[in-house]
Amino acid sequence: MPVFDARAEYTAKRDVRYHGELLQLLKNPPQRSVLYPLVGARRAGKTWKLKALELLQNGRRTPGAAHFLDLKQLGPNLPDQPPARCLLLDEPELTGEGPRLRNPHEFLAWCRKQKAQGATLLLAMSPAEWTVLRAADEAGTLVSVQDLRYLDALTGEQARLLARTDQARTLLPGLPEAWRKIPFLLELVFQMAEQIGPNAEKNLWELLRQTRNQSDRIAFFYFKAVFHLGLTNAQRALLRAVAAGDPVDPGEAELLECCHLLEKQPHGHAIADPILAANLSPLRIHHLSDIHFGPKAGERVDLKEKGAHADAMGQALGPRLVADDYLDHVRELHAKGRAPHVIVISGDVAEWATDAEYAAARAWLDTLQTLLADHPRIPPDAKHVLVAGGNHDVEWNKVAGPAGYRRRHLAFARAFDDVPRSLRTRLEEPPETRALAIERYPDLGVEIVLLGSAEFGGEIEKDPAREELLAFIEGLRRKAMDEPDEAKAEALRAKVSRIDPGLVHHRDLERLRQDRSRHPVKIAVLHHPVSPLPFTELARFGGLVNAGEVKDALVEHEVCLVLHGHAHMGWFGQEQCPERETPAGWVLRIAAAPSLGSREINEQNGYNEITIAREPGERDRSPHAILVRRVVRKGASWDQGKTMGPFPPGALGALGA
Repeated sequence: MPVFDARAEYTAKRDVRYHGELLQLLKNPPQRSVLYPLVGARRAGKTWKLKALELLQNGRRTPGAAHFLDLKQLGPNLPDQPPARCLLLDEPELTGEGPRLRNPHEFLAWCRKQKAQGATLLLAMSPAEWTVLRAADEAGTLVSVQDLRYLDALTGEQARLLARTDQARTLLPGLPEAWRKIPFLLELVFQMAEQIGPNAEKNLWELLRQTRNQSDRIAFFYFKAVFHLGLTNAQRALLRAVAAGDPVDPGEAELLECCHLLEKQPHGHAIADPILAANLSPLRIHHLSDIHFGPKAGERVDLKEKGAHADAMGQALGPRLVADDYLDHVRELHAKGRAPHVIVISGDVAEWATDAEYAAARAWLDTLQTLLADHPRIPPDAKHVLVAGGNHDVEWNKVAGPAGYRRRHLAFARAFDDVPRSLRTRLEEPPETRALAIERYPDLGVEIVLLGSAEFGGEIEKDPAREELLAFIEGLRRKAMDEPDEAKAEALRAKVSRIDPGLVHHRDLERLRQDRSRHPVKIAVLHHPVSPLPFTELARFGGLVNAGEVKDALVEHEVCLVLHGHAHMGWFGQEQCPERETPAGWVLRIAAAPSLGSREINEQNGYNEITIAREPGERDRSPHAILVRRVVRKGASWDQGKTMGPFPPGALGALGA
């Protein structure tokens, strides 16, 4: 027989809570109101609490002193006479769904009648029901906050008592504290571990994932019960704001704190219930681009002074580079509980793809990784740094020769091959055999695909007319100079003959079309723009030479958001594709990121923040809402700029403000 069962009926042997305080309370009728309110979240054990009190009240000395009443089962037929001196009332149905909701004014009148006949009433309620009941008492004479009691969370000792097997006792110390405070969830974790078997504790994250999935099955409907049925609209909005990292009114949050749905943190509040946290916490992605480590890196401190004293003064002023200033910005976000979970870089990490530039980039990235936040729905071994190479991540001096197509990308490969938990484009591999660079987060319904658009960056242009002209100029130069600088002349000649086309190889597009993943939110990352931006760039290859084919493949794969850089400016756009076989076609949204770290910019340095909220709800609407914010560096601060969304995947919507 299984030891653990989260659906089990109350038995004294399974009860681990302390009930002495309420037992003492029930010896006296409430003086300020008609009942004692006992408030706790749904699925927190209110029914078990009442059953325990009934058993303890009805001991050998006073049989029949207390009576448990399930008001939901009674419906509208409430008893005229109190069946016992102490009434333990459950499921008042003051809020929720369906036509059987009870009128709170009539219910309070019934409670007043029961008290007048000598009964002491203890009413177990959800936060929503308590809010409705208080609002119904317009005169403030029937319910009182001073008589209010809250359902207590499990203590450490009570959690140990609930662990009734050797496996459960072994598992308990490693569980996050939030799982150890709610008896239903703790019992369900032990139940899942018992079903999985002896090795359940070896992969704790997977065990908790399966427990979350089990909690939302029809037998429990935990999230629906606790969040949708147990809270008011205002309370749900408050929890969403906390999950998003937004500040909330401490007074409004107090009730949810007492119900153990929220907890205070140094930065404000956090969701305490692990199921609610997993379902409400948005995925935060920072989209960075064009960092340009090297001679053209953007500087926060303009150090014109020379000498040792200048270096010391520069260090005293704080981070010299804008990219390092971004690290301080992320540190502040981390302290506030708003750090990104995933970093996406859409190319041009370095200026000239030298080992020294990449060494600086790696050190910077190593620091950034320590500041990222964990998400309850992202497994520990998932990739959280995704890098697509840009045209500046190409070694132009390695282009020549039959193997030049691949050699030009080796420096980028060396730089990012051993970055822990990272994914990168692999243009150094032949397009015929390389795998699609894609990372999936199944528990969030999100996937991100990296497309290399700098396949032919730094290509040598073979133009006979240009070659003849350059040779003619070279002849004139040799006649005019006594000691020609051959190396410099050759370098300039090579630079003049370079082209830099953006192109996604058709083999990569074929792989994308053939991929059959079914994640609702699909994001594509590449360096070059897929559509013209509203500014002038005097260059033959400012975007993709096969942009139409790329977009067609993206839409066929149902990519809803494209992230790119290259232009050093932020820009949002959307393109409707009516030929898709959906009622309103398909919408491809495009977000260009400002340059994070170059000094050659058309606006402020900055980045894009993408938040993907996923909240299970009605079946006829998408559970995902995507919001893209542009964040720009202005002076000493990082300020929010324009936004796009929120929008569901593939559907029409406003671009934002």
